[in-house]
Amino acid sequence: MLPFAVAAMLNVLDAIARPMHWYAERFDGYCFLFGTPWAWLLDRGWFGATNNRFLDVILAALVILWIPALLYTACIWLVYRLFRVASSHLLPPQ
Repeated sequence: MLPFAVAAMLNVLDAIARPMHWYAERFDGYCFLFGTPWAWLLDRGWFGATNNRFLDVILAALVILWIPALLYTACIWLVYRLFRVASSHLLPPQ
């Protein structure tokens, strides 16, 4: 759940920074930094072009924050499962 918590925190900070006239570009940079390891997969244009600004904003949040959070969570779960399987094979039966 940690990647989803980070994505939610970045999403809230970005939404608060703009109306408060904070340095919103810094929070945007953190959002892009969060999604950068998955750019090779997400920059394929899976959703196509839309003519609706609201839908563009939602798709941008999905691609930059929420899909990477899902991918991070899946990787953490997979590593956990691999360690669990490896440890069960290495320990002698009791």
